[in-house]
Amino acid sequence: MRVVYICATMALGLILGLPSSRATAQEANTAPPLFTATPTVLLRSPDPTKLAEFYLALGMKEGRRNEFGVIIYLENGQGSLEILKMDLNRKPGGPKTTRKQQGVVAIFEVTDQVELVRRAKEAGATLVERWTSSERGHSIYYVGDWENNIFGFTPRYHNPKIKVP
Repeated sequence: MRVVYICATMALGLILGLPSSRATAQEANTAPPLFTATPTVLLRSPDPTKLAEFYLALGMKEGRRNEFGVIIYLENGQGSLEILKMDLNRKPGGPKTTRKQQGVVAIFEVTDQVELVRRAKEAGATLVERWTSSERGHSIYYVGDWENNIFGFTPRYHNPKIKVP
């Protein structure tokens, strides 16, 4: 009776797509990653061409332009920033004065924070805020553009659990 119960339980698990506990442990080390690419950051802007100038001044590289906006790549083709034309019936959000306000803040790893902050200020950054981790001792510089988008820039390899190319 016990063998029938175990077989029935395993069969039900297979029908429902549930792996056995032994398979789960084995597959955990060999399963393909869920996320397989560097993320694309998408911004909406009333004037994508003008806003792209700010990010190009930081050292990002232009990929292409079309009637919908501008696609910018990070160095070595790692990740992208797409600045698209916002709907004509929408208005930009209000100013952000700190990284702690509502909204998404994307953080990029960079090799030279000081140079990036210099470029951001030169390009007209509206916010430059430095935060230093009390645990790890590294700093993240938060930089805002004139359309209230905020990005963080941290030293490369700041998190040993993140694999980098």
